Amino acid sequence: MHIRRKYRMPNSIEVQEFNSSKCPGLSRPRRQKAEKTPEQIVKANQRRKQRECSRMVETYFNEDDGAITLTFRTEMRPKSMKEALKIFTAFTRYLKREYKKRFYDLFWIRNVEVGPRGAWHIHMLINRIEGMELLINDWWTTRYGGAFLQYLKNWRDQGKDIGEYISKTKVTSDEVVETSWGHSRNIQKIQPEDKIISGHRMQDKPRIPAGWYLDKNTEYEGETAEGYPYRTYTLRRLEPRRIDHRLTPAQIRKMQRPKRKRKKKKC
Repeated sequence: MHIRRKYRMPNSIEVQEFNSSKCPGLSRPRRQKAEKTPEQIVKANQRRKQRECSRMVETYFNEDDGAITLTFRTEMRPKSMKEALKIFTAFTRYLKREYKKRFYDLFWIRNVEVGPRGAWHIHMLINRIEGMELLINDWWTTRYGGAFLQYLKNWRDQGKDIGEYISKTKVTSDEVVETSWGHSRNIQKIQPEDKIISGHRMQDKPRIPAGWYLDKNTEYEGETAEGYPYRTYTLRRLEPRRIDHRLTPAQIRKMQRPKRKRKKKKC
């Protein structure tokens, strides 16, 4: 037996097939598990975060959504990461209010970065609406610095791994000395679906359902540290669906409901 783990997203399915000590499958002897060093643990956690970030991008963003780099003028640079996050919170609070006026919910993923020479900038993914560019320029450029607007498709065309690029740290890049990665509260971590598959061996070829195709660049086979075989690959839709960021009718009705005035208690 082996385990087939799936991460389902609107236009793709990430599949991991592997054996474990709970579901060994093969009669080969298990290797002795080696203790990981602190450096290996840090790198493993970073790779896990990159994969989680990539799944969030696949689930919540379209190809024409905004991929923005926000910079600070020299005299407006924050003095600490805490101050930089405070500035970003004020920025997203403004955007969220303006998005709701247009009946859209705001989704974002960001990484605040500071370089070796003290230059601060923020990489940000944001769902695009009509007039998004004007909203960003009106608030950010008049206060702190430049806002360089692209689309998510531009980052992909440049060959960037979005999960790695938007969640990089000093462990993975020499261009930064401190970072802070985060996302909006309405973006949830993609939960896996595990299924135990009977049989001593995995299928020779992945099973591809109708309407999907196998992304050859994501197919990989190897062995775990314990000596068990595993395979990963990603299935993609032949006709991708567009992700809708509009508010639901219930959310709109709640937003338009007049606020009740509280009666003052008589002394």
